[in-house]
Amino acid sequence: MSEGRERLPEKSDAILAPGARLSVNVDGRGAIEIVGNRIGLRALAAICGGLAELTVEELTTPANHYHLDEDFWGTEKGSLPLTVRRQEDGWPETRG
Repeated sequence: MSEGRERLPEKSDAILAPGARLSVNVDGRGAIEIVGNRIGLRALAAICGGLAELTVEELTTPANHYHLDEDFWGTEKGSLPLTVRRQEDGWPETRG
C-alpha cells in the first residue's frame, strides 16, 4: 500500500460517515477518555476492526495504523492526537 492510497477503503463508509463525532481527552485523574456519538464510536470500531483484518504483509506498510486528530481524521477541536496501530510482534506469550 502506498502513502497516497486510502487506508481501509472497505471500511470508508463507516469511518468517514457524516455526523461522526469523537473526542480524545485526559480526564481529571489523568486517564485517557474517548467520547463519541453513536456514529463516531462506530467509526472508531471500523478502524479497529479494519486494522485487525490486515494481512501480515500489510503490517509492514503504512496501512498498519490510523491517525485520529483534529486536523486529519476530524476528531473534535481540542482533542489529543491518537494513533491506533496494529502490532503482532513483541508481545509476551499468551496462554489460551
